Amino acid sequence: MDESIISLPLPIELDNPLFFTDKIIKVEKNPSGLGTENFIYEAFFYNGMSSFKPWENQAILIPEVLEEWEKVREQLSELFQNRSQNKILNVMKKGIGLFLQFLFWSNDRPVSLIKPIPSEPLDCKPVNLEERIAFIISRPILFHSFRQLSELMVEQEKAYVKKNIMKKTSKPNG
Repeated sequence: MDESIISLPLPIELDNPLFFTDKIIKVEKNPSGLGTENFIYEAFFYNGMSSFKPWENQAILIPEVLEEWEKVREQLSELFQNRSQNKILNVMKKGIGLFLQFLFWSNDRPVSLIKPIPSEPLDCKPVNLEERIAFIISRPILFHSFRQLSELMVEQEKAYVKKNIMKKTSKPNG
């Protein structure tokens, strides 16, 4: 058995059938960067285990999220262009997970998949987020869902940049 992988109970905050079908989640014991699975840091956090918290150190992993999204976006473009329906779902799950991590982390919070997403007020977010993300999650293999997800990523990136500019300009000089 691989000693670098541990099994944790699936926390209620991550219990969403799109992402998890088991009540046990397998994660890297010592993840670095984004890791191979979405929500690994939240799995540790909600299970009361000590780990890195990307929502408290956004500058470290958010650039990695955006970089990974570009790879996923290109892969999805190609899959839709080639009509590879059987491969789209897993890649869309990865993309949706990246968006949710970006969304919550840029709002200084761990991801919560409790329905409706987002289940708590977020200041830095795209317009009509709740309806748009509900549509994407309910129909992840549609091309329209991919387009909507792409637009959400662009809008969230703009909101995140604006938030950081506002934060810098509101700091007192001195």
